[in-house]
Amino acid sequence: MSGYEILNYLSLLTIGISGLSILAGLFFIKKGRRELHKKSMINASVFALIFVALYVIKNLLFPASKYEGPYRGLFLFVLWSHTALAIINFPLAVITLRYALKGTFDRHRKIAPITAGVWLYVAFTGWLIYFFMQWLNR
Repeated sequence: MSGYEILNYLSLLTIGISGLSILAGLFFIKKGRRELHKKSMINASVFALIFVALYVIKNLLFPASKYEGPYRGLFLFVLWSHTALAIINFPLAVITLRYALKGTFDRHRKIAPITAGVWLYVAFTGWLIYFFMQWLNR
């Protein structure tokens, strides 16, 4: 297995754990389990940061590959929306976590559903981009 493949798999793992942690956090807050919700969301944040580090390392070490498959329009839509929302989600996540950690839960409750939705979209489309590049790039 090449270094590129290892970084790809680690990236998929970390963003997957991050997305699943968001889902767990949503489940826990709906059940009133605030401490488990907090732990899940912090876990999601840590794994998202690990993903970003892996992504930067991968792109510094290996040239970007181009999608040449049959669904180019769909791929570009997914890629562009993923990229734009990932950029937007970073400050949203920081603000959402800051509100929660400072105890300003009225503000946290207003922004958290938006942040979670965007985060889940970014995590899912990250996997979808991988699928396009690995399985449909022929």
